[in-house]
Amino acid sequence: MTSRTLLLLTATVLGLAAARPARACSVCGCGDPMLAITEAAGMGGDLQLGVQGEALTMTAGSDEAPGVLDRLSQQTVRAIAAYSPGDYWNLSLQIPIVHKRLVSDDAGVTTVTSDLTGLGDVELGARVFVFDAARLAERRRDTVAVSVGTSLPTGASDTSEGGVRIDQHGQLGTGAFGPYVGLLYRVRKDPFGAYLTATVRYRTENSYNYRFGWAVLWAAEGQYEPTDWAGVALAIEGRRAAADTAAGETVGSTGGTVVAVSPSAHVRLLDVLWLGARVQVPAVVSLYGQQKVGPTYLLDIQVKAL
Repeated sequence: MTSRTLLLLTATVLGLAAARPARACSVCGCGDPMLAITEAAGMGGDLQLGVQGEALTMTAGSDEAPGVLDRLSQQTVRAIAAYSPGDYWNLSLQIPIVHKRLVSDDAGVTTVTSDLTGLGDVELGARVFVFDAARLAERRRDTVAVSVGTSLPTGASDTSEGGVRIDQHGQLGTGAFGPYVGLLYRVRKDPFGAYLTATVRYRTENSYNYRFGWAVLWAAEGQYEPTDWAGVALAIEGRRAAADTAAGETVGSTGGTVVAVSPSAHVRLLDVLWLGARVQVPAVVSLYGQQKVGPTYLLDIQVKAL
C-alpha cells in the first residue's frame, strides 16, 4: 500500500475573515504544494482522481485604517488528478473552486465588504523520482524526488464592488504565476514511513503591480500503517513567506513564519477508494505586523481509476 493515498472529498467549511485592504497570507499554505498522492513513484499508466476540501481563517490589521480588523474566511474545493506516465514520475492537476468572504470590524461594527465564489488559480505539478531503492529482505524503500510546478492566473483578480476593486487578498485569484521547485526524501519500512520535503515558491507581479511574497515551505512527517486499510500520521509543516509588495512598496501585515502541527488519518473504504482527514494547527506563529492565523482543515477521498 502506498502511504496515504487520499482524494475525492466532501468538505463544507465556515470561517471569519478580512476587509478594507485586507492583509493576510491567504495564498500560502504550509508543507508541500503537491499532494500526498505523489509521495511514492507509481506504475506507468496509474491514474488517481479525487476532490479535496480545505477551510482556513485569517485576521489582520489595516495599515490604512488603524484599529480596524480585517478578517478573511476561505473555503476551497479542489478537483484533483494525478497521473504516472512512467514508473518514476507523476503529474498532478488541481482545479480549485474558492469561496472568500471579507469582513471588516471597526469598533464592533461589522461590515461584509465582499463575498465571492468561483474558479481560483489552477495548479500544475510534476514530480520526478531520481532515486528509488527497494530492499525486499528488510521491507524498506528509500526514495528521492524533485518536484516542479506552478499556479496559473485563472482566478479572477479584477472583481469590483460599487465600482471599487476588491482588495487583492479578497480576489479569487492572484492574477499572476506562482512557480515552485522542491525536493522530497521518503523512507518506507513497514509498518512505518516518513518523509522530508522542502519547496521554494516564487510569485510574479500581476497587472495591478501587486506581488505576493515568495515563500519557503517545508514538512516532516512520520506515518504508521498497522494494517493495509488504515493508517495515521503526524507532521510538522511550515512556511516562511516574504511580505507582499504593491508597486514595489512593502505591504504591511503580510508575510512571516508559521509552523503547524498536523495530525492526520486515512482509511480504505473499498479496494480503490480512500478517505482521509488532516488538520494543521499553528504552533509557532511569527507574522509581520498585526496578523492571526487559525487552523486549516482538510478532508479528502481518493480513487485509483486505473
